[in-house]
Amino acid sequence: MHYGSRLGFITLFVIGSHALTPRSAAAGAFELSLGVSYNRSNYLAGGYTSERRWGSSVGYHFTERTEIEFAFQDVSTLNNLTGLENTRFHDQIYSLNWVQALTGKNFPVQPYAKVGVGQLNREATGTYASGAAPPAIVDSVTGVLGVGMRIYLTKTFGIRSEVTSYLAGGSIRTWKDNLSYNVGVSLYF
Repeated sequence: MHYGSRLGFITLFVIGSHALTPRSAAAGAFELSLGVSYNRSNYLAGGYTSERRWGSSVGYHFTERTEIEFAFQDVSTLNNLTGLENTRFHDQIYSLNWVQALTGKNFPVQPYAKVGVGQLNREATGTYASGAAPPAIVDSVTGVLGVGMRIYLTKTFGIRSEVTSYLAGGSIRTWKDNLSYNVGVSLYF
C-alpha cells in the first residue's frame, strides 16, 4: 500500500471514529490545516533556485493543548546554477507528530512545539558541475521537529505559522539541512 493511501486510510478512520463517538464521550476536536510557501532566488547569468511547498494535516486534539497530527508535505526544488548545477528534487513527506501547545484555546495566540517521525520519498534528476547526478530515488525514515503558532480569528478558524525541520535518517545533527517555513490556515470541527 502506498504511503499516501495509508495516510488517507488513517485520516478517514480517525474522522469516522470521531463521528461515531457520542458527543458527551468525545475527548476533543479535529483540526484540518493547509499551508503553502514559494520562494525564488535569481543569480547572475540567469541562474536561479526555486522551491514550491504545500502541505496539509489532520489533527485530533485530546485536550485543548495536546494533539496527534497526521501530516503530508509536497516539495519541488529547482536549482539552475549556470556551470554548477542543474537539478530538480521532488519530495513527499508523510509524518505522524505529537503537538504540544503552551497555552489553551482561550488565548488568541497559541504557540506550540511538535516532534514526530516520518517517511521521506525523494525523486531527483539533473547533474552537478562534476557531471555526477544526485541519487534518483531516496526513501528514508526522518525525524520531525517543529515550532509554530496558531492565531485564532474565531473559535473554529485560525492562521497557522510553523518552522519545521526534517531530520535525515533521524539524526539531530541534520536539523539545519531540511528546514522549512509555512504559513496556512486551520479549521476546527
